[in-house]
Amino acid sequence: MLSWRAAAASCAAVVGLFLVSGLTAPTVSEAWAAKADPAVSMAPGAVPVAPPASAAATHKPLRENQPPAGPQPAEPVIFGAYPGAPAFSVVARKPQLVLYPCSQCHKVLPLNRQPRALVAAPHVASLAHGGGRTWCLDCHVAEDRDWLRTVDGRRVDFDQSQLVCGQCHGARHRDWSFGGHGKRVANWQGERQIYACTHCHDPHAPALAPRAPSPPPPVRAGLQPART
Repeated sequence: MLSWRAAAASCAAVVGLFLVSGLTAPTVSEAWAAKADPAVSMAPGAVPVAPPASAAATHKPLRENQPPAGPQPAEPVIFGAYPGAPAFSVVARKPQLVLYPCSQCHKVLPLNRQPRALVAAPHVASLAHGGGRTWCLDCHVAEDRDWLRTVDGRRVDFDQSQLVCGQCHGARHRDWSFGGHGKRVANWQGERQIYACTHCHDPHAPALAPRAPSPPPPVRAGLQPART
């Protein structure tokens, strides 16, 4: 802060400058105001005007600075089919299942949700599927074993098991839908009827064992085998 001596000297310097230049010298109060607020430039003899008291605020109060509202919740999209996939029907699987319907036994057995090794049961003791991270009730409805289930709890018929498998094996399920994976009934023309995943893969141990390739077809009489 300037001392009173320095302030008085500054005011005198301002008045002297006006006298030398031939202009009307401001009063001491005007000179002091010009010294105190150098950002304000005024014409000689002008009266400073105070800013209005109702000037707009330069910031928003913190209580009014609320984040924008998020999107409204919507119903989840249920998978129907891949865009562009040709129409098909799936070969029924239930007529080939010896132990189906599962309620033959499970309707009289108590419900036990605890993952465990199955002892004295017609099923495998443990699942060779998912590296030990899966359990029966991840794919089967606990209260009604005649149905499969999705991860969000929707029921799936045993004849549509690909809807359950495709949740984890998306790339294979897509290839299967377009015909690049799996098998088709009859020939490549006409109605497209294909086998479900569980026709070729045991859902409890889906990995396929290595198989030797089939021998080449025989050569008709009078023809020579092609050279490779």
